[in-house]
Amino acid sequence: MNADLMPSELQARASWGHPALPRGRWDVGLGGLGIGQGTLGLGMAAHAYAAVPTSVGAARRFAVKCLNEWGMVEVTENLCLIVSELVGNSCRHAVAGRDPEDTRVLLQLRPLPSVDAVVCMVADPEARGPMRVSAHQFAESGRGLGLVAAFAREWGWNPIAGHGKVVWAECGPDPF
Repeated sequence: MNADLMPSELQARASWGHPALPRGRWDVGLGGLGIGQGTLGLGMAAHAYAAVPTSVGAARRFAVKCLNEWGMVEVTENLCLIVSELVGNSCRHAVAGRDPEDTRVLLQLRPLPSVDAVVCMVADPEARGPMRVSAHQFAESGRGLGLVAAFAREWGWNPIAGHGKVVWAECGPDPF
């Protein structure tokens, strides 16, 4: 994907704010999933991963499986990008002082067929929210949340009392 062809984050509808996760989307009951466990149903899917680099690809494959199950394949490209960025950020930044193999990153997906979208939610034990960084043209990192902002209809993050945070993004087939 050529970043020069993407809309700028100023044109994107999603913001850098801290909007609240819409009520009823995060399923607290799925918080007990252990690393390597998952579930897929009609209205919700979740999978827990270790905070290691290979989890990013596994999370993308899980997202594709969910979209196929829900008949929402038109969202695949945008959702895979968002899943990659959110899970990758959690795997990279939630491990400070922790063993990555024992640090859980929880992905939850919820289809929103009435608005032709899927909400992607990623929780990790780090309480600090995502930080915006200014990445120059040749920087090797720092563009991930800009991509999420560009390809999501809306995104934000919320603290989970005593358990870190959840970063979320609502994704449809065409966010523009």
